Amino acid sequence: MKKKAIILIGILLISSIFMISAGANYSQTISQNPCPGGPDQNYANDTFFVFTNVPTRPTGAGTLTIKVRGDYCCYGGPGSYSEAIGVVVEGTSLGAWLPGEDCSYSLITKTFTVTQEQLREWAADGKIEVTLVQGAPLYPEDEGTYSDVNCFCASGYYNYEGGCPAAECGNINIVTLEYEGTAKKSLPMNWIMKKFGLGNKE
Repeated sequence: MKKKAIILIGILLISSIFMISAGANYSQTISQNPCPGGPDQNYANDTFFVFTNVPTRPTGAGTLTIKVRGDYCCYGGPGSYSEAIGVVVEGTSLGAWLPGEDCSYSLITKTFTVTQEQLREWAADGKIEVTLVQGAPLYPEDEGTYSDVNCFCASGYYNYEGGCPAAECGNINIVTLEYEGTAKKSLPMNWIMKKFGLGNKE
């Protein structure tokens, strides 16, 4: 019995270490081009991002950071056109964002804080899917308005000598997901007890 007790203590220590070591700082960045056809493409496509191997047990809140360059300057007013970006995570809208500039030299950034509860729900299957909707309604009353995000941003739009590569100056959507969490649980107590014959005998 003494030997079994020592083994049990060892297993519990290993289990605790395993649970702690499973904790991680998750940080992944994905880039998508909403205009794969270049400036000859008329309208920007919605972009999709799938974050895999995410911690399923978040330990706190996290952040979703959006960086963009493109035709995102303007809003025509209620019932008119929109160049806003809608941010949707696993079917849940985080709202619309108007970057406010066309073909910016630097990437324009917006960070959303997401709650632990949201992360837990989204990450239940081990992945989190994000969609950036091009030309989303900026306000609820604008549902059905005209999306007007075009694809004219390209190297020739900039006044650098000889322009610059489309990858650096063209249309781009970048999403970064960051949070802390654990992916696995410690070894279950009932398994440990049964394995080492420490439970009640039937």
